[in-house]
Amino acid sequence: MVARDWGLVRVSERPATFALGETEIHIWQAGLAVSPDDREQFAQTLSVDEHARADRFRFSRDAHRFIVSRGILRALLGRYLQLPPDQIQFSYSDRGKPSLANPSTAVELTFNLSHSEDWMVCAIARGCRVGIDLEAIHPVPNLADLTQRFFSPREHAVIHTLSDERRLRSFFQHWTCKEALLKATGDGLMSLSTIAVCIEDDQATLVSWSHAVQPVGPWRLQLFAPAPNCVAAIAADSLDRSIVFWQWENDLA
Repeated sequence: MVARDWGLVRVSERPATFALGETEIHIWQAGLAVSPDDREQFAQTLSVDEHARADRFRFSRDAHRFIVSRGILRALLGRYLQLPPDQIQFSYSDRGKPSLANPSTAVELTFNLSHSEDWMVCAIARGCRVGIDLEAIHPVPNLADLTQRFFSPREHAVIHTLSDERRLRSFFQHWTCKEALLKATGDGLMSLSTIAVCIEDDQATLVSWSHAVQPVGPWRLQLFAPAPNCVAAIAADSLDRSIVFWQWENDLA
C-alpha cells in the first residue's frame, strides 16, 4: 500500500540486511504474547534499571509485556548497530524519553517505541526526530470530557458529529497523532492541548502547535493500523522520508 505523502510501503518478508537509509524510516510491528522461554530470553538482555521498572508493575501481565517490548527493542537496535542486545545503553531525558547512550554507536540513530495490550510498534530512523504511538481501541466513558480538555474546539466539534463507532476511532487517531508528536520532541502528555490536527479520510495533517519552540513547518504525520482494532501514528520532522514496515518474528532475536 502506498500513501499519498510518505511513500508508505507494507513489507511482509524479513529484511536481507538491517540497513537503514537516510531517506527511510523503519517501523517494526510485533506481538507481545510470547512463550515463557522467549520472554526469559528477552529478560536476560535487560539492564538493572529495566528489571527494576518491570518489578514495579502491579500485574504480571503488564510486567511481561514491558519485558518483551524492551527485549525486542534491544534486539532490533542490536541488529542495526551490530551489537549484542545486552550491550545497548540508554540515556533518558528529564521527561523519560530514551535515546542511545553508547558513545561509539550514537550515529544519529533515533528510535521510539509504543505498546498497547499485546502489540508493539517501534520506529527507527537516522538524522531526524521520530515519535510513535499505538492505542488499542476501547470504550472511553468520559470521551466528551477528554476531547474538551485536550483537543481544540474544532477537533472536539468534528469528533462529536460522527457516529459512535467512527467517533471512537477518530478520537484515538487524534490522540495517537498528538502523542507521536510529543514523543518525538520529548514533551509531556499535558501538552496535548497545544497541538491541533486535521484528519480526513485517515490522512492526518498538523494544523497548529502553540508550543513556542515547535514550528509546524517540517512535521509530518502518518496514521496506520498495525493490528485489528488498533490505531497508530508516526511523527517525524522530515519531509522526504519513506516508511517501510516490517513484521518482527521471534526467530530474529
